[in-house]
Amino acid sequence: MSIHPSARASHQRVVPFFTAVVAVLAALGTLYSHHRSIQALALRNDVVLLTAKASDQYQYYQTQQLKGTLYQALKMPKDAAREQQISLPVYVEAKGLEKQADQDQERAEALLSSFETLEISTTLFEISIAFASIAALTYARIPLWLGAGLTAVGFVVGIIGYFQAH
Repeated sequence: MSIHPSARASHQRVVPFFTAVVAVLAALGTLYSHHRSIQALALRNDVVLLTAKASDQYQYYQTQQLKGTLYQALKMPKDAAREQQISLPVYVEAKGLEKQADQDQERAEALLSSFETLEISTTLFEISIAFASIAALTYARIPLWLGAGLTAVGFVVGIIGYFQAH
């Protein structure tokens, strides 16, 4: 089957342009997905530190409460009241750290979900590039249209993935 020379020339201009556009989209998908992955890992590290700090504060609070109970048993009300007064802000701080850790954990999970969606988008772009390569080698339009369809789906999935963590 012979292809008309003007159709071949048009095909030879469209395929490289399409491939370049899709390659840029794939690069952006990779950039944003890796950025989300790094953010999620950093937040998970923060969660571990916040959880450890909260645990330390709870232990300090319990120690102060134990000392207060001991002072009460020894009939030392001033010392018991002082320990109570010292321990309450520590307890409030521990609760705050625990709440912050929970919020950071939720944010990390949202970032990881966004990362996964952006990775799917990037994979669709890479498959589109493969179809464009097949179209360039064979001068067939069907692989180019398949690549264009996958690019459209990848673009929508990428937009969803980008806004998933916002």
